[in-house]
Amino acid sequence: MRVGVIGLGLIGGSVAKACLRAGWTVYAHDVNSRVIEQARVEGIIVDTTWEQWIQDVDQIVLATPLNDVAIWIPRILAHARAGCTIVDMSSVKGIFQSLYAQIQPPFSLLSLHPMAGKEVRGFEHSDGRLFEGRSCLIVEFEGIALDAHLVQQWMTVLGSHPVWVPWDQHDALMSLVSHTPYLISAAVLTLAQNADNTLPLWPQVVGTGFLDVTRIGASDEELWKEILKANESHIRETFAQFAQLIHEWNDQIQRGEWPKALKDTASIRNRAVSKVAPPSSPTNG
Repeated sequence: MRVGVIGLGLIGGSVAKACLRAGWTVYAHDVNSRVIEQARVEGIIVDTTWEQWIQDVDQIVLATPLNDVAIWIPRILAHARAGCTIVDMSSVKGIFQSLYAQIQPPFSLLSLHPMAGKEVRGFEHSDGRLFEGRSCLIVEFEGIALDAHLVQQWMTVLGSHPVWVPWDQHDALMSLVSHTPYLISAAVLTLAQNADNTLPLWPQVVGTGFLDVTRIGASDEELWKEILKANESHIRETFAQFAQLIHEWNDQIQRGEWPKALKDTASIRNRAVSKVAPPSSPTNG
């Protein structure tokens, strides 16, 4: 299999390395010359331009920042060979629905979202085993047929297990399990920083609970700016629900009551943990 990867950040780089481990021939494009040199050392073919290799690959993985997706899909459709599959790795899907609709035979679309990541970004942090044991969302769009064999092929290469998600639920799901948790985590970090003058010892007394809760909040700010803007409507809705919940709990505590919902939190978390294999290192979606 010959695959081209557009964008060698954390996700694109990890996909490229996973493909190399599977024995695939991997071409790649990135605007960063330092990344190109790093990729060359890994065995990724970067000595030719994307215009030169795009006719030679069977699939093109699109792992660019969200702002560049609308630039690259028309480019790919204009230059790729007939029969090529565009494998989209975007973390937000709804804003690209009309763009995806342009991908018609002889081209095809496979829209994936591996639920894995790190607090850091960049090719230097990429890992061919990043996706092993993790869920990978297979996003279904109306009128776009998916090749089950191709899906299974990718799950094998990534080491992931598939979760099929309708496109119109994807972004709301991500707001619930990824995007709003980032904001909450960042809020806890901000709360701690605001206590620098009154409780200056806080950095010395944190335990694993604080570190667990704030891990995702330490992720790359520029990446999250893009994500939050692209999924703003869903995030505002979920965040409003969270704010209402905190308001209700605060009222209950003021009345001397223990929030009843807290008795169910362990079983709620276990429902999610039972669906996901423990990662070898901290990850986030």
